[in-house]
Amino acid sequence: MIGAYYKLVTLPDEVRATYKIRSKARLDCISFSDMVAGSYKGLTNFVNSKGQLFFFKTPCRDFVNTDSKRLAEWSLTGNGLNFSSIYIDDIDFPEIGYGYPNANRLLSNGSPNPLFEYRNDGYLFLINKDYSEIELLIISDGRNLISSYYQKLIDGGFDDELKNLRQQAKDFYKYEGLVL
Repeated sequence: MIGAYYKLVTLPDEVRATYKIRSKARLDCISFSDMVAGSYKGLTNFVNSKGQLFFFKTPCRDFVNTDSKRLAEWSLTGNGLNFSSIYIDDIDFPEIGYGYPNANRLLSNGSPNPLFEYRNDGYLFLINKDYSEIELLIISDGRNLISSYYQKLIDGGFDDELKNLRQQAKDFYKYEGLVL
């Protein structure tokens, strides 16, 4: 069911200094797991020339117009693109969220949307309290049922699959000095 798993973290100060990373809002991908090796390509627009995948955690009120009933405090952005807002519908589980890519063919500036091909994907997020660690679960073609998958995650329905993905995870980019 889960097509890909990515673990994003705020790197420690020493590692950030080594790589000249100044932003404290940056979350770097340190590990990932694909159910089919190398199959998910939806994040390639967020990988830099060094091979690092990272996002910035951005307050949603800065750019997202949304229904007032949906709670999205944060979003993940990178390379001038909004990857996804993080919606949290169940306030009893603030560590679990969901989202999806922009489904428009064109961005607001008129340029082609690089996520358009993945517009039907759904995202689930496992978040620590201060958003310094986020686990991203990608469900290909899961957008229309993302609310159901969100509830399934809350109810523990993905626990075994998630455990396997975490065990199979390998480095996305090897950060020198990073100790986990």
